[in-house]
Amino acid sequence: MNVWAIIPTAGTGSRFGAAVPKPLVDLKSKPVIARTLDVFEKNAAVAGVVLIVHPDFRKEYEMIIDRFGLKKVKAVVDGGATRTQSVRLGLAALPENVDVVMVHDGVRPLVSDVLIERGLKAIVTDKAVVAAVQVKPTLKVVDPVTFVVRETLDRTLVWEIQTPQIFEHSLLRRAYADDVTATDDAALVEALGVEVKIFTGDHMNIKITTPEDLLIAEAFLNSRT
Repeated sequence: MNVWAIIPTAGTGSRFGAAVPKPLVDLKSKPVIARTLDVFEKNAAVAGVVLIVHPDFRKEYEMIIDRFGLKKVKAVVDGGATRTQSVRLGLAALPENVDVVMVHDGVRPLVSDVLIERGLKAIVTDKAVVAAVQVKPTLKVVDPVTFVVRETLDRTLVWEIQTPQIFEHSLLRRAYADDVTATDDAALVEALGVEVKIFTGDHMNIKITTPEDLLIAEAFLNSRT
């Protein structure tokens, strides 16, 4: 099974408030993206990685790849205006003989070998699988105008979707064939009428969006050592 990863990092990270995009910010003296890529670099099942970057920071990403010896990054691709456009450009950079594609957020640096292997085991029997964890808080549906609570959701039925999201290569290409936009890759596959299944994610596999998330990620890293 020829497995490749697409790692989108093309956003500007405006919500984070740093001078550089979130993937370039240091997490315990190492750039976030370097930590993310290192996990895929060391995973024996991954043959190659396509990194999608913001064109204004291409040199910075290339310097990180060189500095940390990330040999599995086979292509660095300038991203588009949206995540969907960026992943579509990443798909175009993949070799034709790829069997399975993993799409993983560049700002989820705490992804683990265990999580990747769990997903690759799941894709053997299914065409589309995504990492997910059950939500912990109580969730309510609220009227956007009056702020009146309309419904309290059953937590046992609600899952927080993470990455990696893993697909048969041909299926993901078909999902991205039309010029549509979605918040994640699974939504495009779902739109084809194909079932997407979850596999157990990891509550430590957080997405770094705010400075507070960086502090949480550092605490998680400290707990692993």
